[in-house]
Amino acid sequence: MKNTLNANIKITEDADEIPLDINLKDENHFLKAEVDNSRGDIYLSFSSRIAMYDFARSLLHASVYGKSESIEFYPLISGHKRYIVDGVRLSENSSRIFIHCPVENK
Repeated sequence: MKNTLNANIKITEDADEIPLDINLKDENHFLKAEVDNSRGDIYLSFSSRIAMYDFARSLLHASVYGKSESIEFYPLISGHKRYIVDGVRLSENSSRIFIHCPVENK
């Protein structure tokens, strides 16, 4: 399969380009985050490159435009539908992801 994801990434402050339409429409693109407590390892298992691409773009958006010191990614499910939160859809049994980074003074 040919990769059709754009390597030239443009991130706007309003983030209208995140997520991709295909990700928004197809719940088969998701992330499952797991913690191996015995080893302290963290596993991010993406179902597709599209899911990984939008997750990366959401982190890039937060690094450029973020006004908070933390981001939380969590599974959001209603009925049988999984929703995208901040650019990523987490599987039902996924661990939440917390990211902390200081807000720099400008």
